Amino acid sequence: MLFKVLSAAVFGIDAYNVEVEVDLSPRSTDGMQPTFTMVGLPDTAVRESRERIRAAINNCSFFFPLHRVTVNLAPADIKKEGSSFDLPIALGILGANGDLKPEELGDTLVVGELSLDGRVRPIKGALPIAVAARANGIKRLLLPEENASEAAVVNGLDVHPVASLKAVVDMINSDEPLFPLRVDTNALLADFGQYGEDFREVRGQLHAKRALEVATAGSHNIFRFWA
Repeated sequence: MLFKVLSAAVFGIDAYNVEVEVDLSPRSTDGMQPTFTMVGLPDTAVRESRERIRAAINNCSFFFPLHRVTVNLAPADIKKEGSSFDLPIALGILGANGDLKPEELGDTLVVGELSLDGRVRPIKGALPIAVAARANGIKRLLLPEENASEAAVVNGLDVHPVASLKAVVDMINSDEPLFPLRVDTNALLADFGQYGEDFREVRGQLHAKRALEVATAGSHNIFRFWA
């Protein structure tokens, strides 16, 4: 059985959609053991996700299928990096195994790293992923709780924070309406615009102030030297 889940990858400051295709094929009669194959130019972190996904599915009381599992990350000509594909691959396996009610998740984009006990860990690039999702007409974004506020600043997209693989499955299978996370961007900007200290009372020292501004903008460390 084939099941598809939409995900995304970050390239520089931009993101692009990745279609995760999962196919479950019965084992052959010659005694071949179950396999877990991943194609689509996955890097080492993506290939290592096989063991994390297997453990997360089992530890969340789901059944990992004893089939030949083939995962394709499309488009196949672009290298896939990072651990954000853990959650969509796991959902694809559960969907192909019949554990998800919907036959497809065409309007939902999913990203997240899985721990061995099924918890969803934060990822990098939540904001560009949300922007790319909206640009491609996707209605809903499921991502780790730690990244939800960052992604929710994008208008026109329903952002749902998730804490574990089991919580995601329950959310998808639920018949009750889902309420997305909402962020007041005006209040958020107002809070971040208040600083206890600034340069208003500093006269001159233009080079020093410029250096501090550059260091702050890049989140770099500042060393203080005493004469």
